[in-house]
Amino acid sequence: MPHIAQHPPLKTGEHQVLRAVLPLAKRQRLQALADQQLQDRSSRPLYIAQQEALGHTPIQRYRAAGVHALLAAAAPWLHAYLGEQWLVLGGKVLLRRTWPLSEEEARGLGHNASNLVWHQDSNASHGARPMVVLMTCLQDGSGSTVPGLSLLEAPVSEFFGMFGYEGNRVPAFERQIAERFGELRMVTPVLNAGDLLLFDGLTFHCTASNGTMTGHRDALLIRVVRPEDAMHFPPGPHLQLG
Repeated sequence: MPHIAQHPPLKTGEHQVLRAVLPLAKRQRLQALADQQLQDRSSRPLYIAQQEALGHTPIQRYRAAGVHALLAAAAPWLHAYLGEQWLVLGGKVLLRRTWPLSEEEARGLGHNASNLVWHQDSNASHGARPMVVLMTCLQDGSGSTVPGLSLLEAPVSEFFGMFGYEGNRVPAFERQIAERFGELRMVTPVLNAGDLLLFDGLTFHCTASNGTMTGHRDALLIRVVRPEDAMHFPPGPHLQLG
């Protein structure tokens, strides 16, 4: 791997925004895919590795979707946090369309309900082992005029899971965070098309969405870990770099 400028590792509760990273041609190709297959509020996310329209092999599909371009931009942070070897989790390279729904409406969809409640992207097996999450949007105004992502600025050090699926645990969880860290701090970065958001796998986050937003948001989501941690996740096809 060529020399990469060093950056401090991302800490839980922190985030980094890189502007205008995903090239227009990649965004247009993903947008066309989303418009073809994510046409209503019950649509499930698309696994990039399975999208034959993007290429003959999973690696070709990842490259066509812009995964390699995003990883190149994020390389200083990935290197600082994960080391020289990275594993892109194939089952977690997703193209997701998020509609401007209230939490009650989202819960009615079942499979999308967790997007609007506080959760972490690690899992019980992976725990506090390093993970970097990448998200890039295809529309302007994510977090403002279209749905975005709110992040909890709390330096938690363990995997808790998800809070609020049944609708009655969010207030208790937020009180617990405020008591533990002295306050409840959250941020919703405003992203435009092609911007890249980075955060670590223990950072609590949730979809920022409400009924006053003017349209949907399409986002490409990627999770990256160390190769030796592949055992904590379902089989690929993963993408290993380094």
